Amino acid sequence: MAVFQDIIAAVLSEVILAQHEANLTTQQLVEKYRNHPLLKYLPVPSVSVGGTELTLHYAFVNADEATSSNDAEEVMPLEVIVDAERLAKLPPESIQTLTLKLSPQVDVPTVANT
Repeated sequence: MAVFQDIIAAVLSEVILAQHEANLTTQQLVEKYRNHPLLKYLPVPSVSVGGTELTLHYAFVNADEATSSNDAEEVMPLEVIVDAERLAKLPPESIQTLTLKLSPQVDVPTVANT
């Protein structure tokens, strides 16, 4: 069973890694463009992950248990089903949807500006 917070953390981590890989590719292209007689006059292609939406469909397995704890200090992890085959077997009203909107980053400090 998957834990809800682990899924969200993994998705966000993968988005950050994807942006990092895109930045590394752009860095490599900068060197190639800089040293090429014709390419140096063209803009270097780059990609920003911002402006993307990710929609997750899931169902809570233990929501009743997690919310019925008598101990205010104890926070139980919410287990979720994310497998499409298992979700298809559930009643539609038990399936939740979460849309993560990744907006473009503005005014983010760069290494050069710190």
